[in-house]
Amino acid sequence: MTMLRGMLRAEVLHSFSPAKILHHLNHVMHTDLENSSRFVTLFYGEYDPKTRTLSYSNAAHNPPLLWRAASNTVTRLDTVGMLLGLDIDTHYYEEQVELQPGDTILYYTDGFTDAANSKGERMDEDNLINALKWACHNRQSAQEILTYLFEMLQRFVGHGRHTDDDVTLVVMRLNPELQLNLFSQETPD
Repeated sequence: MTMLRGMLRAEVLHSFSPAKILHHLNHVMHTDLENSSRFVTLFYGEYDPKTRTLSYSNAAHNPPLLWRAASNTVTRLDTVGMLLGLDIDTHYYEEQVELQPGDTILYYTDGFTDAANSKGERMDEDNLINALKWACHNRQSAQEILTYLFEMLQRFVGHGRHTDDDVTLVVMRLNPELQLNLFSQETPD
């Protein structure tokens, strides 16, 4: 992971597109991981505040969820792309989305959607989408949305219980003043 982070930083400094960055990382990771039975998922996005455009590419990570303030709808930000290190010939694709004031993006790890309650029921993505819609409509800041989602997860899992996997959430909200509001939180596994 340390090596990947270093390589990612180097790729970003060269101003490559998100798809090109994943392509380069895949080539390096394939050489390192091909005989290890390991792989990496990664969603990479770049936000341009001048155009309010998010450019992104996905290497089989959970697609972030975009809540549109104007329509109260949620869509998944996804592109075609295999795990990093699995297949050296994988092609990565790139998409762009223009954000409007109030729009909110939730980046999350599968520790959130795989979390189980005492009955063995999983949180799943549909429950996360419903919670995100409610939070985005009823909370003002990225920090408030993040806090609500973690509190909701703890209620679901049950008092005194913990998730089996780490849970990471990042909430990105475009304020009406067109400024970015970004908060993240992580729990250990």
